[in-house]
Amino acid sequence: MADSLVSVVVLNYRRREALVQALRSVLTQSYVEKEIVVVDNASEDGSKEFIVKTFPEVRVVALKENAGCVGRNRGVEATRGSIVVTIDNDLYFDSPFELQKVVNAFNKCPEASCIAFKVLEAGSDRLHVRDWCHPRNYADYADCEFETYFIPEGACAFRREHFLQAGGYYERLWLGHEGWDLALRLLDQGKHIYYRPEIRVRHLVSSESRSTWRPYYYYTRNYIWIAARQYGPGRALWFLAEKIGMMLYFAIRTKNLSAFGRGIRDAVWELPSIWKTRRALSASAWLRLRQIGSKHPSLAVRLRRHRAQPLI
Repeated sequence: MADSLVSVVVLNYRRREALVQALRSVLTQSYVEKEIVVVDNASEDGSKEFIVKTFPEVRVVALKENAGCVGRNRGVEATRGSIVVTIDNDLYFDSPFELQKVVNAFNKCPEASCIAFKVLEAGSDRLHVRDWCHPRNYADYADCEFETYFIPEGACAFRREHFLQAGGYYERLWLGHEGWDLALRLLDQGKHIYYRPEIRVRHLVSSESRSTWRPYYYYTRNYIWIAARQYGPGRALWFLAEKIGMMLYFAIRTKNLSAFGRGIRDAVWELPSIWKTRRALSASAWLRLRQIGSKHPSLAVRLRRHRAQPLI
């Protein structure tokens, strides 16, 4: 039955060994009513054929090009379950009971549209700090349940119907903060996102499929596009002053000013077409954002955190 079926979508781009670990962690889950879909983002390393041969119980959605967050949308669209879990190929479940925990969390929180997982380092029980963008201090709240506005795209679960109703991830963002854009739309529709630390995944940090320039380009560009799509003028200026200033600081620190500049250039160049998709958030959505973010660490605390452990 679709009502009891949990769908797991794994986004894949190269990294076959990591994918095998991710799939095995899904296949060994105690929850019986599950389906597994791998979306291959044009890996060009034989991933599709390998999955078909090695994991015949897994369905493959093969894209013709590396399409970024588009792959997540195509994966969710291909599923049948009422709950959809999305993980990346470099994450794996911490125990055989994580899917059951997901089902329990949605049963406990019937108002939840999205559940965010706790992400641990692969080699220890320490929190993977780079995956923490929740509006709380991780040192105090990593093991607490709370409502959030952060969606970790590769470590979360959705009510499939709500994900599709919201339009999924905005595909032009490609990479970077697509979860924030979706979270804003969900909150604008009166939906809820919760962080549940009892649901745990582990992150194998990838270095081979990520180049150093990408965050400085895509994050910078996407901040501007998200502000254009959903913020009013005053709030957009305040938001961009902090975010673009932060990206400039990191770009200078890591010698990625060229990628940062290209992000600004391309964001501005495409603004007319982005503006056509604009739907400003309602006053009630902004009120909820303020309430959820009331315990957000200060800018000074976040800068100290970045200096101690760079998060880009």
